[in-house]
Amino acid sequence: MTDFFTMITEKLDGNEIADEKLQYKLLLVVSFMRTHYVVNELIIYSEIIEAATLMRKQLELIARMEEIDVSELEKLDKKVPQIKYVPLMKEYYGLWSQVAHNANVNSLDLLGYKFDDEIHKRFYVQPTYTENTIATLDMSIGLFEMFAMEMINIMGQIIIDYKPIDEMKFLWSFNMYGCKTNIPFFEAFKERFEKEMEGE
Repeated sequence: MTDFFTMITEKLDGNEIADEKLQYKLLLVVSFMRTHYVVNELIIYSEIIEAATLMRKQLELIARMEEIDVSELEKLDKKVPQIKYVPLMKEYYGLWSQVAHNANVNSLDLLGYKFDDEIHKRFYVQPTYTENTIATLDMSIGLFEMFAMEMINIMGQIIIDYKPIDEMKFLWSFNMYGCKTNIPFFEAFKERFEKEMEGE
C-alpha cells in the first residue's frame, strides 16, 4: 500500500492545479495517506479502538471526494460528508461511529481480554492481539482499495492523456499477493485469480 502511495505521488509531482475542486481533493488525498500510516501502526500494535476511529475519518474522506463531483464547494462547507456516497462500506461507518463515541458497551471489548472463568473477564492495559486485529486490517485494506480507485479517477482529471496501466497492474498484483494470505478481504478474489493463473 505504501508503494502505491509512492507511485501516485511521483506521478502527481509537478502538476500545477488551478481547479478548486481538484485542489480540495488533493488535500483530502494527502490527509488520507498520512492517516493510513497511523492506522497501520495502530493495527500492528492491536490498538483497535483508535484504528477504528481513524478509519471512520478515512471513510468520510472518500465520501467527500465523491461529493465534490456532484456538489458546489460552497454547499459542502461546514457539512459532514454523506456516507451514502460510499455504500459498499456504509455498514462499517455505523460500527466505527459506535466505537468512536463509546456508544456500545460491547465495543470496548476491542481493548482485548480473556476469561478467567465463565463470568470474569481479565483486561490488560497493554493491547492484546485477537481476531479483531485481523478484522481491522481487513477493513483497512477495503478502505485502501476504495481510495485507490478514487485516485485513478482523480489522476485522470489532472494528468493529460493519463492511462491507469501502472495502477491497475499494482492492484492486480496486490490482490494476487493477498490471496496467498488468510486475510478475509481477499477471499472473493481467490477463485478468480486461480482461474486466471490456470489460463496462463
